[in-house]
Amino acid sequence: MLYDAVRAVARRDPQASAVRTTDGDTATYAHLCALADRVGGGLARAGVGDGHVVAVSMDNSIGYVALILAVARLGATYVPMIREFSAEDVRTALDLTGPTVVVADGRRAPLPGTTRVLDLADLLTADPLPDTPGPSHRGRFRLLWTSGSTGFPKMMSWRQDKFVAERRRWIRHTGLTAQDVFFCRHPLDVAHATDLHVFAALLGGGELVLGDPHAGPAEQLRALADSGATVLSALPRHYEQLIEAARQHGDADVSSLRLPFCGGTYVSPQVIRDCDAVLGVRIRQLYGSTEFGLAAVNLTDTVQTDADMSLVRGVSARLDPMPDGGPTTQHAVGESSGAARHAVGESSGAARHAVGELVLRSAYTSEGYLNNPEAHARTFRDGEYWTGDVAQRNADGSYRILGRVSEALAAREGLLLAPMLDEEIQQRCPVRESVTLPVEPSAYGNQVVIVARPAPETARTEVEASIRTVLDGHGLTGPIHLVEALAYTAVGKPHKSLLRRQWVSAPTGEPPEGETVVPADRSANLIRHRRLSRTPTLLFVPGLAMTSAYFDEVAADLSQDHDVVLVDLPGHGGTADPAPGWTIDDAARSVRSVVDRLELRDVTLVGWSLGAGVAWTYLDLFGTDRVSRLVSVEMSPRILADADWTHAAFGGLDAAGAVHTQRAIWADPQGFLDNLVRGSFAAGTEPDPATLQRLMAETRSCSAVSVLALWLDVLTRDWREQLTTTTLPTLLVHGARSQVYPTDVGGWLHEAMPDARLETFAHSGHMPFLEEPEKFTSVLRDFVKETR
Repeated sequence: MLYDAVRAVARRDPQASAVRTTDGDTATYAHLCALADRVGGGLARAGVGDGHVVAVSMDNSIGYVALILAVARLGATYVPMIREFSAEDVRTALDLTGPTVVVADGRRAPLPGTTRVLDLADLLTADPLPDTPGPSHRGRFRLLWTSGSTGFPKMMSWRQDKFVAERRRWIRHTGLTAQDVFFCRHPLDVAHATDLHVFAALLGGGELVLGDPHAGPAEQLRALADSGATVLSALPRHYEQLIEAARQHGDADVSSLRLPFCGGTYVSPQVIRDCDAVLGVRIRQLYGSTEFGLAAVNLTDTVQTDADMSLVRGVSARLDPMPDGGPTTQHAVGESSGAARHAVGESSGAARHAVGELVLRSAYTSEGYLNNPEAHARTFRDGEYWTGDVAQRNADGSYRILGRVSEALAAREGLLLAPMLDEEIQQRCPVRESVTLPVEPSAYGNQVVIVARPAPETARTEVEASIRTVLDGHGLTGPIHLVEALAYTAVGKPHKSLLRRQWVSAPTGEPPEGETVVPADRSANLIRHRRLSRTPTLLFVPGLAMTSAYFDEVAADLSQDHDVVLVDLPGHGGTADPAPGWTIDDAARSVRSVVDRLELRDVTLVGWSLGAGVAWTYLDLFGTDRVSRLVSVEMSPRILADADWTHAAFGGLDAAGAVHTQRAIWADPQGFLDNLVRGSFAAGTEPDPATLQRLMAETRSCSAVSVLALWLDVLTRDWREQLTTTTLPTLLVHGARSQVYPTDVGGWLHEAMPDARLETFAHSGHMPFLEEPEKFTSVLRDFVKETR
């Protein structure tokens, strides 16, 4: 769909300039699509197809843009290995995503691991995909990382259809045209580049200019002036650098900029005034996120020092009161002194307005976080996106973004947001940069750590004394650290997680909640967990052609009082395909590697469908030294029927049916997978269309190779004798209206297993945890509690 949308622009005006670089490379729309076809052909011959993941380790280039389009055409997914990743971060990212191949341009250090590496230059000259209409892919096409300014980046996913719709909405709302020239100074690894520049340009027929993200401020200013750009989006720090370069070097003319956007973090009035006075451009403030898309903007041609943003059409918003002793919606935030002094809740002498956490809703957003269920559950709730930002809503319905909820400080005069304190320090003290770190984020306290870069030729004692005066004025306490330079993320935000590790002592040696942990064994990818306590642990294993995302709702609930670990089997959920000859025994070994890697104890092993077979095999291979309980959800110990066995899959699967299924998996994998999802709901019910589509998208991410390997192996399995000797406390969960196991196999297991209890869900089919989630979590909690 994304490729088709750009191809449609190329058909209208094939010779229009699509992309050029500051190094002089150019591509028309026709040439760009031809390059995408060649890259797609090379990827396809390397085994990349629908649902596969392509890791990218490249600098900005026309080829990178072509690669994104090629991946979208193939129905695959790309994930950037951002330059700022350490070697350990890269290993973590590769283990999380399990790419089929890595595409590199040779400009960065080689990546660790054994994944096959393809050279971009070779792909750009490969034989192209046929110029004939193919399937229009609408599903997932990219995995991006959040900015990482507050911790290891969270990984999030966007679908093609939602992304194209969201970008077209933005183009219409802002009045972007085919005559616009977009100057991109950001690395293509980040959403600020792709969303606000690449596809804002290409989907509207405009021209994209790729700058060098690593160029100095003076060079950036010259390149911007030479480009004739009409649209630029940058962070406040980037504008500060351009202002300083203009003051030093003078003569760059950037007056062609009609839409100089700025957002991504707090924008101080001083930066806005300086842009107007020094650069001759008037910033248009915008607000959005990698996960949500663009939410609000101010398009007025004014010096927006006291202006607020209106919602993009199609986006709705509300404010949630600040929790845990924080300010209420009518809480006026105390005024600070000097130019930066501004009362949150007061606007130019007007009456107080609502203040709270901004909560957004849109039909076109990402699919959420894939490696952090805690953050996903906190951020994506019932169709809403909880931004984590404090905002003020004005009488006219516009919004002002004030800072992060986690950075709200209890100053003497009331609520004070860390960015406002930083602005005041920079205006009243001899410092170039300042970052405020609350000692206890989200605690609404008065203890902070200040990290600042002093102005040149200023005595440290003078700097420290002036900062201390500001802190004392607000009733805030804490140490002050003066540094030669501050770390920034790839996007351009202060790298607060790094600064926090350097300057703020953690209360214990424990890892932070929600930290991503990756197993040493690549065969168990996409490990996602939230650790709230050492025990009890719930380890979920999904079944054939199903992914851990099926468990997200109950996992979010259970993670409030349990350590929850979700795993995806190889070839499932975007993970790499297994090696030839892979079996259920290998799957059990993968689960064991997770148990060892995370040092799990007192595990409740929850297996659903064939995942229960993996759990049974785990117990057979490794015993019960780490596992205290077993939960078997909707599985038969023997899926083939014979004269003595009536509890086969689908009520009577025989050898002929097994062969028919095998052929369906190989010949029409998408049809097989879609039918499997439909048949997993309770008989006689009509599933919610949105839920059905979401689950189908998850299941389509499973490769036919891995599904077929599991299917062929499970046909040979018979766990009946083993289960009759299993003494582990066991909870059997079955759906009364299951179409996958319609006979009373739960009753048979209950009779056969020595220490088993049976829970039958009257309104469920093959997915009781999805169809009756509240009952499922209640039953599971009771079972764990009663067997401890």
